Amino acid sequence: MAAVARRLTLAALLAGFGLGPVFGAQLLPPGARVLVDKAGTGHRAIVLKMEAARCFVAYEGEDERFDEWVDTGRVREVRAEVTPNPTPPEKSPSATGTVPELSNTPVPEPLPRTLELPRQPATAVTSGVWLEPLPRKDDKEPLRFSTATLAAPRFKLGAAAGITTTKAPLRAVLLHTKGSAVPRGFAALEGGVALYRADGRGGFTRAGELDTAVFGNFTPEYLQAGDLNDDGETDLVVAAGPLLQVFFGTADGRFVPSAKPYRAPLPLRHPAVGRFFAGALPWGVAVVEGENTFRLLRATADEITATEAPFEVKFERITCLVPGDFDGDGFSDLAVASETAGHPTGAWMFFNQRGVSKPFLWPVGGRDDFARDLAVADLDHDGRDDLIMTDGEVQRGERIRIVYGAPGRAGWEDPWELIGSEYGVGFGTAAVVVGDFNHDGRTDLGIAGRNGLRIYLGADYRRFGRNPVWPRLDGGDFPEHRWFLTGDFNGDGAADLLGCTPAFATGYNIVLGDTPAMVAGVQVPAPLRKRAPTQSSSTVTKINPASFEVIPGAPTIHFLGSRTEPYGQHRLRIVVEVAVVAENVVEAVDAVCKYEDASTPLEQVNPVSKRQGERVWFVEVVLPRGRNYEFTITARDDHGRKADPLRVTVNP
Repeated sequence: MAAVARRLTLAALLAGFGLGPVFGAQLLPPGARVLVDKAGTGHRAIVLKMEAARCFVAYEGEDERFDEWVDTGRVREVRAEVTPNPTPPEKSPSATGTVPELSNTPVPEPLPRTLELPRQPATAVTSGVWLEPLPRKDDKEPLRFSTATLAAPRFKLGAAAGITTTKAPLRAVLLHTKGSAVPRGFAALEGGVALYRADGRGGFTRAGELDTAVFGNFTPEYLQAGDLNDDGETDLVVAAGPLLQVFFGTADGRFVPSAKPYRAPLPLRHPAVGRFFAGALPWGVAVVEGENTFRLLRATADEITATEAPFEVKFERITCLVPGDFDGDGFSDLAVASETAGHPTGAWMFFNQRGVSKPFLWPVGGRDDFARDLAVADLDHDGRDDLIMTDGEVQRGERIRIVYGAPGRAGWEDPWELIGSEYGVGFGTAAVVVGDFNHDGRTDLGIAGRNGLRIYLGADYRRFGRNPVWPRLDGGDFPEHRWFLTGDFNGDGAADLLGCTPAFATGYNIVLGDTPAMVAGVQVPAPLRKRAPTQSSSTVTKINPASFEVIPGAPTIHFLGSRTEPYGQHRLRIVVEVAVVAENVVEAVDAVCKYEDASTPLEQVNPVSKRQGERVWFVEVVLPRGRNYEFTITARDDHGRKADPLRVTVNP
């Protein structure tokens, strides 16, 4: 009786603090948000399963390795806040006539984590998505969006949708063959490296596995695919412990290993295939060696060798490494995500200088508190790869950020954040897939995690819905896998999906895209404003009055944009982009930058001018922070004629 009285007293005390009582099984349904008492601290979690005296929870911000059963006596429900007597929301027209309301509570920017994301009915053929936030006069007004109506992504099961396995899969890659867009199979890590081939019935069947005897007692942990010898067949890169081996694919379906693998002094992680070198064999492998270093490898049929000393990142650990041509020079760069003391320290770009040995690192967007996982895709179809960053920090909210590639090395364009989670629902281990999932000709972005697959629908050039939609499967529930591959498995032009759950379920599922190419009711509004490269500083431009006689036919200078980026703790890298129009050949663009503040006398430097295209020039300089910067830019052609000077004032 005394024990019962103590439990009742504890329940009453918790209820008095607004945490709710200790609940029994009947009051903790799957999906309930709870606090789990561990070592005297409450840890946020989500209930996945429930039994009589315990529940299986997933901790927010942690992957599945930390999921566990806990006694119900250690679990407290987190009650949602309720706004008393809400006032009716005001209605305002949008570009499509309807605007979703979020809340009557003032919502500051950036977008909060407490948004209620709408779900379309299972029978819906279209889905309403939110685009740009509409302008507000002050922060007290509810946040509203312009909206679009897009086709809802739908899938169907093929003739052979399920593939069973004897071991849990960890990762898979598609196998393509020369001259065919339809994958002929896939390879997967299942203890060893299993090979699956098309079975002629719309599915795949296990056809064998790679000979991984070269790794000895080391179990393969990483798998990557690419075409390292430019023969049109997929090659496989496998890493196990300190060893890395390349298996070269052949037209008859075999995989021939390199005669000599690469052996490192430290364990290898995150191999990535890219066009890193100049010459006859441009393709190579980048790999993380140890904790905070990575190096580039050349791979031939004879051996795999390191090209030079490893590159070191000044953080404790590299968490992700992905290749992509972000500056459009034809060579693969590397995006690197890092962390220190378990906290992310941002994404960094390793710019490949056309295959030479002096690349350099540069921060992506100047943000040092974001990005654990990275993915690469050309989302805007401009020929330059774009970077997709995801993060799972509970304190900041799970977010997705897209940064678009730009010509040259002047930074990145249009950083674009998407709403990453509903309140209290984490991604867990997320995977990113890119494709046209609703068959409307626009690129969509999918994020897989604890809630299955969410898709952010593409509206038009660099515009994605802020709220995700959930794909539908005709005749059943969509497989709630945590990891997906996208490809056209049946050759009908629609994006299909191969899904699995790493280290949990044993097997794969194939779902085929089944959204009609033409859906009634689709409507995309015009952008609120013309999208342009983001100005990270305020700029004022004007042209000086001519101080000399204007020569007919002289070049003219047009201001295009400016941006500032962190360059260490005390300096900024300032870039001014201009277009020079001339009848003849422009020989040079000259610039002078003056800067001062209240405590510093006027100083003057000559920035570096770089041609970035037929008419586009970048004026770049690195200067101390906290000043006002005034650029005077001139241009001259090969006939000695000069342009009127253009003055650009940059006030970060």
